[in-house]
Amino acid sequence: MFVGLTHATTRGDLGRAVLEGVAFALADGQRALLACGTRIERVTVIGGGARSRVWGRILASVLDRPLHYSHGGELGPAFGAARLARLAVDGEDAAAVCTAPAIEAVIEPDPALRARYQEQSEAFRSVYLALKGRG
Repeated sequence: MFVGLTHATTRGDLGRAVLEGVAFALADGQRALLACGTRIERVTVIGGGARSRVWGRILASVLDRPLHYSHGGELGPAFGAARLARLAVDGEDAAAVCTAPAIEAVIEPDPALRARYQEQSEAFRSVYLALKGRG
């Protein structure tokens, strides 16, 4: 659901709002993990989202964590599935097959965006809680 649309809202605004909404939802998940005592050492980006540095900048700023981009990370899910199949078929040692790829880039949180997103994240949570269970 989009909130606060005006006649001046563009397709680009809507696209960015989707990315920000997903980032806010991931931040809620991160908060839940941290509240349970989970220690998050590194956030690595894989899959199709690894192709977009704009998405990475948004996500790093919302999560307030650096994002690590692995070499070939856009293929990470398929590569992981292939490794699991290899383990199942060949019975090889998991430590030998499942090696970590080299880090290609790191995107740090943007302090200006981080401050803006903290405020927007609170609004997102308020709207989400108000609408939760409707429809």
